[in-house]
Amino acid sequence: MSPAAKTYYPYLDKLRVFLTCLVIFHHTAVAFGASGGWYYKSSDLWSGWSQGLMSLVMGIDQSYFMALFFFISAWLMPASFERKGAGAFVRDRLVRLGIPLLIFIFLLNPALVGIIRFYKGVPVDWVQVFLHNHYPGPMWFVLTLLVFELLYVAYRRCRKTVPDVSATAALPSVRDIVAFMLVMGLTAFAVRLACPVGKNWFGLQFGFFPLYVGMFLAGVAAVRNGWLERMRVRNAAGWFVLALVAIVAFAAFYFANHTSGDLLPGGWNRMAFAYAMWEPILCVGFSYFLLAAFKRWGNEADRFFRALAADSYMTYVLHPFFVVGATFLAQCRGMGPWVGAAFVCVAAIVTGFGAAHLIRRIPAVRRWGW
Repeated sequence: MSPAAKTYYPYLDKLRVFLTCLVIFHHTAVAFGASGGWYYKSSDLWSGWSQGLMSLVMGIDQSYFMALFFFISAWLMPASFERKGAGAFVRDRLVRLGIPLLIFIFLLNPALVGIIRFYKGVPVDWVQVFLHNHYPGPMWFVLTLLVFELLYVAYRRCRKTVPDVSATAALPSVRDIVAFMLVMGLTAFAVRLACPVGKNWFGLQFGFFPLYVGMFLAGVAAVRNGWLERMRVRNAAGWFVLALVAIVAFAAFYFANHTSGDLLPGGWNRMAFAYAMWEPILCVGFSYFLLAAFKRWGNEADRFFRALAADSYMTYVLHPFFVVGATFLAQCRGMGPWVGAAFVCVAAIVTGFGAAHLIRRIPAVRRWGW
């Protein structure tokens, strides 16, 4: 297959929808007490084993879902670059990614901060709110993807020649995959000595970036070597089982070794090392299996999911408003954390995709790929 060929992949549409819903689920869980940071947390949070269980689920999600987004984006990128050329590709990226990013940083993020303050009964100086609070929030992903793709353009301009695409290259060997896991884990451990998990600069948590960079590069390599065309569930099953075993093993290790202090985010200690080495195992196992499973059982064209996939980017941009708004409502209705989280997750997914679909009926929004 030529890298410039424009081909529709139904299973990638469905996987993107799934990952977008997973992002909403992730932020909903954080809003009800799971580990992580979010705009607004309910007054009725999980505690004890419930909080521990959902924090483990958040750790599992974190290990792969955003990295898999980077892999898919990288896999789709070279064909777009070849079709459009460097100049048009950069303009397209700046419009599709850059403009929504700026709108979120300078308008939507301050608006959401002001809404939350108003709900809490805190006096709101809207001028000051909009003059400050300029952060990307969950749009850190869009910012990072834009940087990655511009670096790819710079690389291609320096290289000049079109990379070869192999239709016969083998899938990554066991040795290749294990080497990837080791390099990613050791790099993450080293990075987290200076940038532990939870520490961010302008919304960017560099402690997670080794896997983001690694999976983005893996996506580019997958195009050149035709990996997605040849991967099968049987290729991924063993790695998925390994990931499931790793979850149980890490949970047991954590409860046997954790202390009163939180050592997982980073530092020269066995907990941080185990966490850093655990994440790539899950990333490979879940990402490989999801790609193969969606290809095997979700590769039939479906107008409904194609529409949802087209709306998924706008849903991602707007979902903080719907998660926060539904959390307000759940709190007002006196819902407990389990019922409230279920309500917020479903409500945010339905209203988020619904609003995105309506907004994307505006011709300019659809034309600019938002």
